[in-house]
Amino acid sequence: MASFNTILKVFGGAIGGALIYYIITTGNNNNNNGNSNNNNNNSNNTEEHQNTDNTSGLTSSGRSGRRALVNSINNSSSDIGSIHNLIDLLQNTLIEYILTQETSHVITLDSQATLDYALMRMNESNVTSLPIVDLQHKKYIGMLSIVDIATFLGQFPSVESPNTPVGEVLKYNREPFLPLFVNSPIQLLIHIMTHQLQVPIMSNETIVVDIVSRLNVIKFINENIDELGSKANSSVRSLGLLSKEIFSIDMDSRVIDAINLLNSEQITELAVIDKDGKLIGTFSPSDLRKLSIYSFNQCYEPISKFIKFPPQDQLILVSPSSTLKATIRKFVDNNAQICWIVDNQLKPISSITQLSLMKFFLNLSTSVIAD
Repeated sequence: MASFNTILKVFGGAIGGALIYYIITTGNNNNNNGNSNNNNNNSNNTEEHQNTDNTSGLTSSGRSGRRALVNSINNSSSDIGSIHNLIDLLQNTLIEYILTQETSHVITLDSQATLDYALMRMNESNVTSLPIVDLQHKKYIGMLSIVDIATFLGQFPSVESPNTPVGEVLKYNREPFLPLFVNSPIQLLIHIMTHQLQVPIMSNETIVVDIVSRLNVIKFINENIDELGSKANSSVRSLGLLSKEIFSIDMDSRVIDAINLLNSEQITELAVIDKDGKLIGTFSPSDLRKLSIYSFNQCYEPISKFIKFPPQDQLILVSPSSTLKATIRKFVDNNAQICWIVDNQLKPISSITQLSLMKFFLNLSTSVIAD
């Protein structure tokens, strides 16, 4: 017989899936901006979005009638109250609240744009991914990342590959990159972020007004850290946030080998180690930020020649006894993608990732049910 927790997970997954389907398929169709670019299939589509006042994302109505699931929440009444506050915050705060407070400029590419053009736009904008829109049918179709491009060029090293339409490359995309609308709750955003690194935020089916990352959510939680109650001062070990497996690569391995490892393991960071197994840095998609069609051959060079490693005292490290509050702060202060845990010889033994934090926040926000 299925356990109670299993039934809850299935039930919660069904509700989450229904919510995602409803939100994605019932966007606001009143905004017809951005359609003037239909005549130029190889041009970028830049939209402006002025965010509303900070308080507009919060609703006044609270949630009631909740009780803790066994082993999910501390038994103290004050801690339960804090967790309820966190749940209210995530369920009642809209995504628009955490969007860039200044007017946002998001570059979108038509699905017929070439890989060469896509890389050029990424280089100019200093980004690692871009939303792809089918302007002919006026709809968003996916996100193209620099890892997708590097993987495609590595698999199909033809002289014609740079002229491949980005819409074709999306067929090899390892992630679906589901979008959300600006009036979606942050809790749903976190749910999707347990499966994808970034989430395009849309005002209708065509216009992408912003791209939200996991770090944006972590910063939001940091600003509301008191809502975590006693868990904020609990150790990351006690909260089960330590990774059980470390993926590392030797500094003399090729960049393309690192890219292939990211793809095969469905991860976003690798520990780069020296010949003694000591941590010297991190390899992630952001290291490919300045890659171009003309410099793609650098992917066949050693990692040590491709990226610059930080001094040892600038490695982003935490310990198993670090509090959740201190760890979140380290992510925010360093714009970190990962925090490493090393032994006394500086060999990586565990880590805390943005993904593990997303899963933790999601578990907290769904760990109560109505009476």
